[in-house]
Amino acid sequence: MDTDSNPPGAGVSGLAKEGEQFGRAIRRSLGDIFSEAFEIYRKNPAMIIPSLLPIAALILGIGFFASFLGLAVVIGDWGKIMAFSAVGGLLLLIVLLIISFFVAEGLTIEMIKEASSGRKVDLNYAWQTSKGRMEPLILSSILAGIITAIGYLLLVIPGIILSFALYFVAQAVMIDGRSGVDAIKTSWGFVKSNLSDSIVIILASMLICIVLQAIPGIGPLLCLLSLPYIYALATLLYLDQKKMPPVRQETSVSIS
Repeated sequence: MDTDSNPPGAGVSGLAKEGEQFGRAIRRSLGDIFSEAFEIYRKNPAMIIPSLLPIAALILGIGFFASFLGLAVVIGDWGKIMAFSAVGGLLLLIVLLIISFFVAEGLTIEMIKEASSGRKVDLNYAWQTSKGRMEPLILSSILAGIITAIGYLLLVIPGIILSFALYFVAQAVMIDGRSGVDAIKTSWGFVKSNLSDSIVIILASMLICIVLQAIPGIGPLLCLLSLPYIYALATLLYLDQKKMPPVRQETSVSIS
């Protein structure tokens, strides 16, 4: 009787190596993930609150801009102060919106983790447990955004590929505690190991926002309120894979 064991694959370097940590065992169907994401959102309406942060940032930015305009009128030097007000207000608004979106995403992911574990969702608890990861989340997300933007500038197709490959950077930070390049590698490896499921989740999330934004008047608001569900889809898929056992090496036995 001869026993031959399949040798492990050759060493894999760089981004591809990150994919080894995600198993390919039997898992929940995508239909189950879509259903569970909806149930989590339905049973935990408090998840809407973080998504309102960008609206608060927008209002604050507009107020800041308006105050500069008022100052320009009072002082009377309209030209220079008006220009400074416009630039300063716009920059502040952009910064506030970017930070608020990242913080909202991090808080929501933490709340989804709690809900998926059967625990009660609490905004204060989510903040206390996740605030230490907000800085890595913001920096990692900005880094991923810069890399993706460069991909679009060089050629559209690399930009699209990077948009998909780096979609789970926030989950890598909030769930695995990764940061910077490590978070990017983890997201890349996750998408590589779960390509079809990742593509379905990403395309479905994009479709939801496109359809909602097409609704006149309230479209942007509806898209904003759909973010907890969209975050839940990605987070549940990511968590589902983290629960998978490692892949065992197959052994073939031949009897002569």
